[in-house]
Amino acid sequence: MRPLHWAVRLLLAAALLTSTLSAVADDPAGEDLEPLCPPNEQVAHELACPAVGPGHYIDQLGAAGVSYPLPALQIERVSAYRGLPHPYGRVVTDAAPVYRHPAEAQAGMAPLRTWEKGFVFVSVLGTVTYQGQRYYQINPSEYMRAEDVKDVRPSGWGGAYVNGAGSKFGWAIRPAQTSPAPGAVPNPDSPWVQRYQTITPLNSQHLGEWDWYEVAPGQWAEQRNFGWVSPTPPPGVPADAIAVDTYEQTLAMYRGGQLVFATLISSGSRWFPTRPGTFQIWAKLWVGRMTGVYRDDRSDYYYLEDVPFILYYDGDRALHGAYWHDNFGVQTSHGCVNLSPADARWLFENANVGDTVVIFSSR
Repeated sequence: MRPLHWAVRLLLAAALLTSTLSAVADDPAGEDLEPLCPPNEQVAHELACPAVGPGHYIDQLGAAGVSYPLPALQIERVSAYRGLPHPYGRVVTDAAPVYRHPAEAQAGMAPLRTWEKGFVFVSVLGTVTYQGQRYYQINPSEYMRAEDVKDVRPSGWGGAYVNGAGSKFGWAIRPAQTSPAPGAVPNPDSPWVQRYQTITPLNSQHLGEWDWYEVAPGQWAEQRNFGWVSPTPPPGVPADAIAVDTYEQTLAMYRGGQLVFATLISSGSRWFPTRPGTFQIWAKLWVGRMTGVYRDDRSDYYYLEDVPFILYYDGDRALHGAYWHDNFGVQTSHGCVNLSPADARWLFENANVGDTVVIFSSR
């Protein structure tokens, strides 16, 4: 390892020039920027050239005492969770920096960028320890301090693969103690239904504003504890369709009028509702980046790297996997339809561009 010699700086600057010039050309305000010096002029006549571009970056490396070539990194790859394209992490430090190489961070150089405060998740491609400090590789030539990122454990929830179904069924979306009769107060020793437990009701009774379901002999629970699926397409849903019920928070795939797959989902919250209607899948993406902000104070800013198993059906609204929460059965999203990673992958592999998607409310 040795300090950057001027000739080596020229070679490295030349390698960086193309990407930098492209970025300047894409800048809508590019006409107001000083033109970049060629790398040889930048190195030979530093004072006469603007402090931008690859030559200036190499000067910064030299000033920070970073040797060339940059130190080789022994990156340990991280296994993905249950078939996801990548492991993921949540950025937990405000204005967390991203560096091209851990050596930049150790030398106190300016980061490549910093993250805006918000709901920010990144892919974790690998880990590396450099001079006693642990880093995550989040993209090629992008590294973050491990202390700024919290590991994410995606939901293990998965729905039901059905070869036709004879009756209504569903799942508990929260733990609920059963009552001996509709509307009755549970006994202290009454059994509980557990979250994500599959339920085929024996009977139902309408009481006041809500239905009550007999989930086992003499055990009743109120409808808001469950998400239900119909064994046949509801009125208005074609025989071949993916039907999303935003009231029940369930998704069902029908083929030839028969239910073949069903699960719990998370559609748009009351602030960002999922738009009802009949649509067709117009694009499939293995992974894609999703980011946005709606409120003036940017308090709802989100950035989601490598969202998996995307089926776009209504403009930028999609059916897709959600690795960042385990809240299925409850309205959560910004307007898309969130599925667990396992469910989203199955749907991705079994749905096609052009398939019908019906968004409706059974209430």
